[in-house]
Amino acid sequence: MNFKKLITAAAIVAASATAGSAATYIGSNNPGDGSWARPIRGLSAISTFGPVNYDLQIFSVSADGHYDFSSVQTYDGYLHVYETFFDPTDQPSNLLAGNDDGVGGIGTSNIDDLALFSGQDYFLITSAFQAGQTGTFTNEITGAGDVYLTAAPSAVPLPAGGVLLISGLMGLAAARRKKKTA
Repeated sequence: MNFKKLITAAAIVAASATAGSAATYIGSNNPGDGSWARPIRGLSAISTFGPVNYDLQIFSVSADGHYDFSSVQTYDGYLHVYETFFDPTDQPSNLLAGNDDGVGGIGTSNIDDLALFSGQDYFLITSAFQAGQTGTFTNEITGAGDVYLTAAPSAVPLPAGGVLLISGLMGLAAARRKKKTA
């Protein structure tokens, strides 16, 4: 009798350990997020319907295994998954998968059963099918392990970076002058 309880408990633990926590987020592909000439479904050619706006979400996973991606958009959307890095001007590099219309038709995208590995950064790109399409979306990533979303690094615009550099140099010069007079 105790052996049966042990086996049942082990089965419940094993079943619950196979699925990690999903990551769901809402975003938009509005102008200003970035634009690119996206790859087409075969992943080896570039679409002529662009450039299109995109949203970038960096993520990682806690366990090696297979993961599913689903997206519901208020426009005709497209999903792409990259590994290691994403360069919008080098579309084929590190591209793992892409999907236009998911099981729900236009306005949905799905990538199913994609093998991912822990310790690796991945990039989920949500974009439009063609130029001029913008709106919001809800993406969900589920799979073998927990999914961790990472904030995309925000670059300091070049003019602002220059102002910061000049301000810093002026501050250094003022501090030196003050030190010499003291």
